[in-house]
Amino acid sequence: SKNKVKKIWVRMPNWLGDFVMAFPHLRAIKAHQPEAQLTLIAKPQFKDLIELFPIADEFVPLQKGTIRSFRELSALGRDEKPECHVLFTNSVRGDLEAWFGGADRRVGMVYPGRYRPLLTGVYRLDAFQDELDVTHQTSLLEDFLKSFDLIDSVEATPFDLEGIERIENRVGLIAGSSNNAQKCWAVENWCRMIDVLSRKLPDVEFVLFGTENDREISAAVANGCSTTVRDRTGKTNMSELAKELAACSLVVGNDTGGMHLANAVGASVGVLFGPTNPMVTGPFFDAPKLCLQPDGCPPEGGHSIQLLQPETVAERLSDFLETEAKNGRRADVD
Repeated sequence: SKNKVKKIWVRMPNWLGDFVMAFPHLRAIKAHQPEAQLTLIAKPQFKDLIELFPIADEFVPLQKGTIRSFRELSALGRDEKPECHVLFTNSVRGDLEAWFGGADRRVGMVYPGRYRPLLTGVYRLDAFQDELDVTHQTSLLEDFLKSFDLIDSVEATPFDLEGIERIENRVGLIAGSSNNAQKCWAVENWCRMIDVLSRKLPDVEFVLFGTENDREISAAVANGCSTTVRDRTGKTNMSELAKELAACSLVVGNDTGGMHLANAVGASVGVLFGPTNPMVTGPFFDAPKLCLQPDGCPPEGGHSIQLLQPETVAERLSDFLETEAKNGRRADVD
């Protein structure tokens, strides 16, 4: 019958950056099937974040402990009877969760050399093996979802958070990286960059952001600068973090989840890359962005982030801010 609501469950990624990069796809699922009920299954810390974004109907926090989460999803599945379970994860655990959830269609993406026997439909990336290091993660997800007729297309418009005013001259800083120490620029580099930038732009206010895990590095940066830096690290939940990032005129950080969040809410971002690949995990949303790699680094990354010179970074950021101000904030500098 026409009134039948399609129930789609989506198992969201575990890392903040990947989680945020799935937002355009969720928005596309809603646009393609406005009558469908979209339930996100994810780590509990993302619950307050998702309430800011109009991209899902329900949120199911994953229980601690594998057996407990399987039991809960199995009971929920019997109740809700989802028709389709989309996996943005690539783990056996996620596939088992989907199997216990009981949806008839369980779909995911398969990287070369991987095998996902618990899914009923897979999008194989074998054919794209040579292009995987030049293809953005969001494009792979888009092709995967199109192949199962779950979306028409994905668009890159950032999300506007209601009631947030951008504060001129406030620069946010994200010095930590929750999942990879090699993506972290050294404390002394941060301090030198901040001191040089504050001489170039004397009325800038610097604010450090991050999660509980980033407290140590943020404190070291705040204490190591001759410039005053306010430290908000670990003092916000995810939705407060999104709002505070949206209020910055620029956010500078390593290739990390907070940067993707800043980009998703339309803040201008300057992202420091070294070992990781901006072509695959660079900021996706159509807001002003500047990706900085060390001199001589190949476009797909692979150099140490410590080779980025603080003076050069400060110079590029101050030019970026200037161009932005001239163009009324819509510069996109490569």
